[in-house]
Amino acid sequence: MIWQFIARKKCQRQLELIGLVKEEMYTVTEMAKQIKVSRRTILRYLKDLQQKGYVIKEREWHLNYQNKKSYSELYRMLLMTDPRFQLFRQFLWGQGSETVNYSKLKELNRQLIYLNLSADCKIGGLLGESGLIFLLQLRYLRDFYYFEEAEIFQQMEQYHQRSPMISISKELFPDDKSLQAFIEKFELQSKFAPYFYFDYMRYHFQIFVDFYHCHKSYQTNLYHEVKQAGKIIGEVINWKNEVLENTFYVKLFDLFFGIHQGLPLTVFNLKWQKSIVSENYYHLSKELKRQLPLLNNCRVDELALAVKNILFVSHYTALATAPNLESSLLIQEKFQPFLLSD
Repeated sequence: MIWQFIARKKCQRQLELIGLVKEEMYTVTEMAKQIKVSRRTILRYLKDLQQKGYVIKEREWHLNYQNKKSYSELYRMLLMTDPRFQLFRQFLWGQGSETVNYSKLKELNRQLIYLNLSADCKIGGLLGESGLIFLLQLRYLRDFYYFEEAEIFQQMEQYHQRSPMISISKELFPDDKSLQAFIEKFELQSKFAPYFYFDYMRYHFQIFVDFYHCHKSYQTNLYHEVKQAGKIIGEVINWKNEVLENTFYVKLFDLFFGIHQGLPLTVFNLKWQKSIVSENYYHLSKELKRQLPLLNNCRVDELALAVKNILFVSHYTALATAPNLESSLLIQEKFQPFLLSD
């Protein structure tokens, strides 16, 4: 989920902790090292989580599935206890109060600034890119409710029935046949259909791949920006594997597509765990910013993390599908400078 960064530091660490406990492979000392706190702090967190019913202590620490069926449910339940996330949820759905505590609102806005958003007590909602707020609401319904996709779209249409249409560049749809088919399939109004479709594609990888190839066949500006960025990165990594290269270009297209939608890089990077980013990625990112006007407003550190994530996903996808040892070793060799640097 992408919501963890909204919560207070203690809740963020406890969410990270139950993720490590779920793996059932880390000692308390190792978990402390992963989360970058003391062993004493980890034990305090574990005892707190035990008292609240999230974990149990047998010979080792385990998640307590007695009341919840899955890790995702435990994660959601823990996140929903966080006061800052509760406050964010109110403003996300236009239910913020004018009498909200100023210091709590200020703390929330310190986090929201990374999304170029702010909570405004006068309107009781969020200020910022309307398309981003819309997509966050869609993601919230996906992550916290058990709706079918058609129900999610219906809920959003009902909630926004009096809202103005969110403008979107027609260049993002070189051929609207797939969008029209999507509208017919879910019996949608056309007003918000493009944003429903954007969200839908990101949960259906093959449809997104087809969308990328549509841009490729029409030789759109977006496609050429992706190819130009790929060429810059390809000067560092010589593609010797088709799966690796294809996965990389689709993931890079996803990143650039989001930027064209007005989404900050933070949204893209929230899908991944935070990690150290080496100088290799910073050098690549600076060169990308220098040559691609689209990236002018992107922060170098966020772009570096995004590039790293794309390369690593591509790398591991290629390794998983490598037909033999020779292919695996070749892929490892091409990524060695990046893998070792982290």
